[in-house]
Parts: sequence; C-alpha cells; structure tokens
Amino acid sequence: MNRRVNKILLDILHGKKQTLHSYAHLFKVSNQTIRNDIKEINFRLEENNDAKIIFDEAGHLQISKEVDLNELLKTYGSFQDYHLSQDERRTILALLLVTSNDYVTTYYLSEYVLVSRNTLVSDIEELKLWFQRNDLVLYSAVGKGYKVKGDEQKIRAAMTKLIIFNGLFDNDYDYAFSSENNIFQNLLLDIIDKHTRYREVGQLLLEVEKQQEIELSDFSYQEVVCYLLIMLERLQLGYSIEDSYEFRKLRESSKYNFAEAIIAKLSQYYSLEMNQGETDYLVSILRSKSYIKNNSRKIDSIEIQILINEFIFHLARELNIKYYLNSDLFELLENHLKLLIYRIKLNSSVQNALYEEVYQSYTEIFPLVKKHLKKIEHYLGKQVTDHELSFIVMYVMAILENTINTTAQGPIRIRLVCNSGSGTAQLIKVKLIAAFPHLEIVSVDSSHTLQKIQPQNQDLIISTVPLQYEKSPVVLVNPILTEDDIITIQKAIYKIKPQQFIDQNYLMTKEEKLIQSFLPVIEKYVDEENQQNFLNDLEQFYRLNEQMSLETKEILRLSAILRLDHIELDYAAADWQAAVRRAGSILLQDQYVTKEYIEGMIQFIEGTDPYIVISPGVAIPHAEASQGALRIGASFVRLKEPVKFNHKKNDPVKYVIAFSLPEGRSIGTCLYYFTEILATENFLPRMSACQTPEEIMIELKKMEDKVMGF
Repeated sequence: MNRRVNKILLDILHGKKQTLHSYAHLFKVSNQTIRNDIKEINFRLEENNDAKIIFDEAGHLQISKEVDLNELLKTYGSFQDYHLSQDERRTILALLLVTSNDYVTTYYLSEYVLVSRNTLVSDIEELKLWFQRNDLVLYSAVGKGYKVKGDEQKIRAAMTKLIIFNGLFDNDYDYAFSSENNIFQNLLLDIIDKHTRYREVGQLLLEVEKQQEIELSDFSYQEVVCYLLIMLERLQLGYSIEDSYEFRKLRESSKYNFAEAIIAKLSQYYSLEMNQGETDYLVSILRSKSYIKNNSRKIDSIEIQILINEFIFHLARELNIKYYLNSDLFELLENHLKLLIYRIKLNSSVQNALYEEVYQSYTEIFPLVKKHLKKIEHYLGKQVTDHELSFIVMYVMAILENTINTTAQGPIRIRLVCNSGSGTAQLIKVKLIAAFPHLEIVSVDSSHTLQKIQPQNQDLIISTVPLQYEKSPVVLVNPILTEDDIITIQKAIYKIKPQQFIDQNYLMTKEEKLIQSFLPVIEKYVDEENQQNFLNDLEQFYRLNEQMSLETKEILRLSAILRLDHIELDYAAADWQAAVRRAGSILLQDQYVTKEYIEGMIQFIEGTDPYIVISPGVAIPHAEASQGALRIGASFVRLKEPVKFNHKKNDPVKYVIAFSLPEGRSIGTCLYYFTEILATENFLPRMSACQTPEEIMIELKKMEDKVMGF
C-alpha cells in the first residue's frame, strides 16, 4: 500500500464518491497509475473478502459488496506493506532520531524503513539541514551512529511539528482528525506513543476541559493532545523542563489553572511526578492556542503564532500542498505574515510593484487566500490591503510551484543575448538562476547571431543590448543585474507563465525521466518488492553523478584560481590600458594566456562600454576564450594610484582582476560570490589594509567563507 491506496480505501469507507480521473489529478499521476493501485487493492480484496472495487454508471469507484475495511486497513499497517514516499520516509527518520535516548545506528535506521544504506545517507544529509533550521544538531559518531542534541524545549517543539504537520493533520484526508485508518499517522504514533496512550490522553484532556469549563478549538485540541503524548514519553526517558524565571512569570496567566489541572490529572493517572517547570511550560503552550469557550473574564489574546499556523494549515489543506520536512518556503511565508501583522498594527502598508501582474496571473488565488485570512483580520480589526494580499499570493504560488516542481508547459525558457563576452554572460546566468530557480537558459548568443538564426524555442529574451525581436518579448538589462532589472524580468515572467497552476499536471524532473526510461528493464529483471529501493538508489546515483560532473567544471571561489605569485600590490599604472596589460602579463608569464589574449582584453574594453568595472574601484577584464585563453586562472593587481576606465559611476579603479577562461570552463558561480563580496564585505578597505599577497589571500578567503555560508 501507498498513500494513494490508503486515500482510495478511506474514501470508499466514508462513502465519498470519486472517479479514477479525479484521483489521477489529485496525486498528479497518470490514469494508468491509479488503475494499478486499484488492481493492488482488488488483489487483497479478492484474496480475503471475495470482493473488489468496481465503477458505477457515473464512473465513481465503489466496492462490490460490504467489507470490513477497518480490518483490511490493519493488514497494511507496517513498513512491509505500506510503501513510504521520500518525504514520508524522511519524516519517520527525523522522528526516530529526535525521540531516541541514545545513538541510533545506520543499520537500525535502514532496517526500520527498509531502504539501502546509500538512500539512508542521502536522507541523513537532508535531515541535518532540517534539524539545523530547528535549532538542533544531528551529531554523528564513528561506530555509534547518530544522535540529536539540543535544548529540551526545542526537541519537544521539533517532535510536535513533525507529528502535527505530517500525521494528525494529514492534508490528503478530509477526515484525518483522530482517524485510526490513516496508516502513515499510525506509523508516526508508533514512535512517539509506544504505550498507546493516544485515546487515553485525549479523553483525559476532555475531562479537564469539562471541569475547567474550557473548550479548545479542534486544531488546538489535537496540538495539545500531541504535546502531552510527547511530554509523557520524554518524562519517562528522564528528560524534563526545569523551573525558570522566564516561565515563572506565566503563573498569572488565565491558562495557569487549566495547565495545573492537566498536569494533576496526568500525574495521578500515570503515577508520574512532574516538576513545576513542566506546568509553567504547559502554560506557554496553552496560551498560544485558540479557544471556542473560555472560563475567565481575563482572556489572553490569541497568539499571533497560532493564527499564522492555522492560516498556513487550512490554506495548504485546500490547495493540497504537502508540508513534510520541506518547510523553507513555509517559514518564509510565516515570517512575512509576522511582518505584515506588525505593519498593520502600526497602520502602515507596502505597495507591490508587481501587483497588476500577480493579480492578472493568479486572480483565482486571491479570494482563496482572503478567505483564510479572516481570523487574522478579525484579530487585528482591520482588512489586509490588496497589495499586502498580493505578496501573500506570491509566497503561496512559490510554495505551490515548488510542490509540483514546475508547470505542465515546463519552465520559462530564456535566451540570453550578451555582446560583452563569456564572463559577463556567465555572471548574468548565475544571478538569473539564483533569482529565478525555475528558469531554463536555453542558449547564450550575441545579437548578430540571434538575427541570423531567428530561433523560436524561447519564451523570453533577456539582453544587455537594445534589441527588437518579433518572435519573443525582450527585456533589456544592465550587464550587472540590478534590483530594477529583477523586477522588470519578474513582470515579464508573470505575463508569460501559465496561470492555472492548480489544474496542471506534474512535469517529470530529469531524474524521473531517466528512471522512466529504465522502467521496462527494471520491471523485467528486478523483483517487485525490490523495485522501489532500486529506483531510489538509481536516482541517488544519478544525482551524485550530476554533482560530480558539475564539480569538475564549476569554479566556486576566486581564491581557487588565484595563485599567490599572481597577486601584485601597488603597481604604478599610467592609465587603464597599462593596468590591464600588467594584469594580463602576469598570466602570460606562466602561460595561462597568449599575447593575443591581452590585446583582446584591451580591444574588448575599447569596443564596448566599460561594464567590466563591476563595482566602485574594481575592474575584471577578460577576453574571449578563442583569443588565447590556455588555462583557467586569475591575476590580482592593486594599483598604487587609481586610474579611470571612463565608467560613469564606478571610476576610478584601484583593483584590476583579470580572468583567463578557456572553452568549457565555468566561473559563473565564482563571479556571483565575488559580486556578493563587493556588495556586502567592505572589500576596498579590507584589501587596502593588506600589506602582502598572503594577507590578500587570507582576507579574500575569509570573505568567501562568509558569503558562501561557511
């Protein structure tokens, strides 16, 4: 069984009528895939119940005779029978790690979820990032395995997040609340609820609600039950939250009596001793929940966080967006909503320069987002403006696009036109991909080549030179992309991008296309029970191979191609030509370039605008590879006195950094990080303070480490 089969069976159990096509649309798979799922269900039904799923006259799925589906679903409730998706598997692994009292071995984890060691290693690397985002650390020790370390409050928060957003509130199921038939939910509960207390704790909480004349909302009720389960498990492992001044202040809260009553009830029922710190921390949990009924005139304001969580949950549920561990975009949306609420409280608002384009492209999403903002608007006593709403829509569409990978018509295809050489083209290309990850650069051409070949396989042309082209829209940009350029490109993309994201089919990634081509062979020679593991390993191998291929071509750091003896300090140059010639001669003496290459750099600057002065005081001259670039490398010249390159803004130039770039070698990422250094790291004063080439190299590496996140 997999997630789709579980959903189909649950729908039939609850009398919900769906067609084969509707399931294919929901899960973004082919009709044949759903037929295969039904075939699997029927095999189990016919074997045990002499029944099967059939279609009625309207094409709805139904069962041929009454069957106890509860019993049927129980037979699927193990990892041997339920095939985890990648996201489900990583969620299970994260929960296993964060709940463990000791180191967990690779063997144990791979056996638990039934995957190969290679697949597990890939999962672990992703999990390290997730734990880091949640202020925890996943340690590894040779011979021991893995262990999560961090503050007890952070550990409990991470456990709660994994359960709430991935199990108890399963976005696929309309009836997920407390549904014992949600198999993935039960697999999660098996980890945090080893003593099967889920129903007991829920009942005990109901009793305390009645006693205290309090009623939590459904969402908050499930959150509190989940937290109490986690609290009980952690206490039995010997981990507790200590008394602290921070939480002592909460004893004046209207929720203190509620928390105290819950702790007393659980302590008595489970014969557990709980310290004051547990009660105080539970107050902080209860204060952030929403209530249908409150027993006190003194009412805590509904916390912003719960309003935001409910907004994200209900919107994601309606749009069928998976949360799982891939929460980066959700966290960006969460942070944006916090700022939005803060602005509205101050009677402030912002204007979205892309409002018209966003509204025209995603008109149907606006009322959907507006509907789920009602609680936040009610809390604020104010309406969210259309411009503020459009920002939220942009985040939501980014999440949705990320969820379905890309649109059915593929990514936006960009043709880059640049007359300024390969170095500039690479820099623009890297910045474009950084700003718009789903763009596909189909080609980089000069303007005269474009007019000659008249290509049509692009959706948009981005050009550094004025250009008219009837077959595609054209956006004119600065060779060093500015914020205004980014906005202009975004506007053009919104006019091109298909608008109906929700109704579009899933487009396979390169990995999936590769796997699709292998499927006939795999199905022929690999046993069915091993096919999924084989596919996972094949996908991992493909990605590793792609990465290795990239690493052999891509240069990430300037320091990686800059030798100490290619750094010269305080050279006296009469003019810019002399400065460029000196930078070129350093490369020439070690046969990185030919004499023609140096002349090519001079001619290049004379024939174009001095765009190579990319920042105040810094120039990066280069020529075409065909003009004599022999080896990849760079030279670094600090001039004794600055010289003018005739640049309107960035003259005079103090630093000349020349590049040699042969065919087939890329320094786009290197240039991208270098421009980040120029923009953020006080490059000029830090370089001016250096007295030797060694000091230059040390400072350069420090700046590279910082902008690259090391």
